[in-house]
This record gives sequence, structure tokens and C-alpha cells, in this order.
Amino acid sequence: MKIIVPTAGSVPDQRTAGYVVNIAKRLNAELVVLHVLTEKETETAGKQSLSLFIEKGKEEKVPVNGILRRGDIAPVIIEVAEEKSVDLIILGASHGEIVAEWMNEKAMEKTDIPVLLIPKWVPGAKRSSPNG
Repeated sequence: MKIIVPTAGSVPDQRTAGYVVNIAKRLNAELVVLHVLTEKETETAGKQSLSLFIEKGKEEKVPVNGILRRGDIAPVIIEVAEEKSVDLIILGASHGEIVAEWMNEKAMEKTDIPVLLIPKWVPGAKRSSPNG
């Protein structure tokens, strides 16, 4: 199984990265992390964003393939997801940029790959009790 998780803009939250890596680990999946560079963003900044997932993957023994691309977020996500034959797309809803563009582009209508949204209040990779 392969899971793609796109990032855009600033460095992702460590809790979100840990949570996504934990999902991949539980599903015995390879994680494809895609960083979509903004117009003004350097490749160095994009690599920093990818490194958080790569390091978490190493810690948890989850294979992580980091990819940098430029372009419009939703079409690039679909393009890379199809190139890599992924089975699941995970979108983080913490900053809203990816989700907003995804919905505006009606991207869900352009792919048959299931999409999972991770809200910003996700508790991270560690298990917590239902009461907090």
C-alpha cells in the first residue's frame, strides 16, 4: 500500500507528521510525501518540510519517499498520486491552503483515490484516551 501526503507553505507540525507516519506504519504502507513549492519558496525550504516526515519515518521504520514539485496544488497532488500509484491521499487541514484549493478545484471529482482529511487538532502519533 502507498499513501501520499502533500505539504505546502510552512514546515508541517511535528504532531501531524507523527500521526501520518503512524497511520502508514499501522497499514504497513510506504509514505510518499509531496511538497508543493510556492512561487517564492526555495527548494531548500521545501526539503526542510520533507525532512520532518523522512526523519519520523526513519524513527518508525516506515519507508518515506520525498518529492518536490512546483505547480498548482490540487493538480500536482493528483498527478504525483497517479504516477506513484498511491492507494490513499491524506490531506492535513491545519492551515487550510491545501484543502481549500483541493475543494475549489473539485479535485475529488478528478480522482478515484480515497481522501482522508486530518484536522489541525489531531492528538499526534501517541495514543490518547477518549477523554483526552
